[in-house]
Amino acid sequence: MKLPVLLIGFNRPDLTEITLNRILEYKPTIIYFAVDGARDGKEGEVDKVTSVRQLMEKIPKSVQVKTRFSKNNQGCRLGVSSAISWFFESEEMGIILEDDCFPDLSFFTFCEELLERYKFDTKIGMISGVNFFYNKIHLKESYFYSKYFHIWGWATWRRAWEGYKSKDLNLENVEDILSTYFKSQRQIKTWKHWIDESSSGKVDTWDHQWSYHNWKEDRISIMPSKNLVRNLGFREDGTHTVDQNSSFANLKIEKFDFPLVHPEKVKLVDFFHEFVEIFYYPSRINRQLLKLRVFIFNLFRN
Repeated sequence: MKLPVLLIGFNRPDLTEITLNRILEYKPTIIYFAVDGARDGKEGEVDKVTSVRQLMEKIPKSVQVKTRFSKNNQGCRLGVSSAISWFFESEEMGIILEDDCFPDLSFFTFCEELLERYKFDTKIGMISGVNFFYNKIHLKESYFYSKYFHIWGWATWRRAWEGYKSKDLNLENVEDILSTYFKSQRQIKTWKHWIDESSSGKVDTWDHQWSYHNWKEDRISIMPSKNLVRNLGFREDGTHTVDQNSSFANLKIEKFDFPLVHPEKVKLVDFFHEFVEIFYYPSRINRQLLKLRVFIFNLFRN
C-alpha cells in the first residue's frame, strides 16, 4: 500500500530536490507539491522559488502530481498549515515532508504499517520519523509513545488534522490542558507562551498549535526507536534552524528492520521524553542529567 506524500517547499531548490528524489525512490502513486510565494523585497527569491517549482518536471509521468503554488507569500505559519489542510481535502491519511527533511527509505514503510494499524485509534495523533536517542539506548520494541509531536518527517490522518487552527485559538483552558501532560509549572508556562506567540502571529510557525491541538484532544504520538529522518536545513537560509553546530543538525539516520515489534501497552515513559525535551530545553544541566540517566538505564538493562 503506497501512501500519498505531501512535499512542502519554498526557496531552497537544492534541499527540495534531494528530498524529492528520495520520495521518488519510494514510488508513491501520487505526490502533492506545495510551494509558497516569494517574499516582497527579498532579492533573488523569485528565482529560487521558481527553481523549486520547476522541480515538478523531474517527477515521472507515471506518478500523479497535484500542485499548490501560492501567488503571494503566506509565511511559515499559514503556508505550511494551509498546505496540509489542502492535502487532507483529498486524502484520508498520508506522509508529510518539508524540503529539508530527508528520510531513510524504511521511514515510508514504517508510516504505512502504523497509519493502517492506528487508523481508528483516536488516542494516536501522528507518526513521527525522528528519534533523539543518539544510539545511546536501544529498545526491543520498534517504537514508543510520546506526548510530543515532532514534525521533521511525519504522517497522520485527516481525522487527526480536522479542527486544527493556526490562529484564533481558544486558550481559555490552556493551563489545565497542559497540566495533563506536564508536571512542571515552568514547562506549562513555557508551552503556554509558545502557543500564544505562535497563534497570535508574533512567532511565524504552525507546529506549536499542532501540539496543542493534539493535547486538547487527549492524544499522544508515536516515535521510532531508531532515527529515520535527517534535517538538512541547519544553515543560514533556514527559518528556525540556523545553528549549523546544533547537535540536531544532520542526525544519523538508520534503516528500520521489519516486521515491526509493537509495544505491549499504550504507555508514556517519562525517561524517553527527556531525549525529546533536550530539543526544547537544551541547557547544560539538562544534558548532564540525561547522560547520568542513560548510564543508569543501560546499567540496569544490562
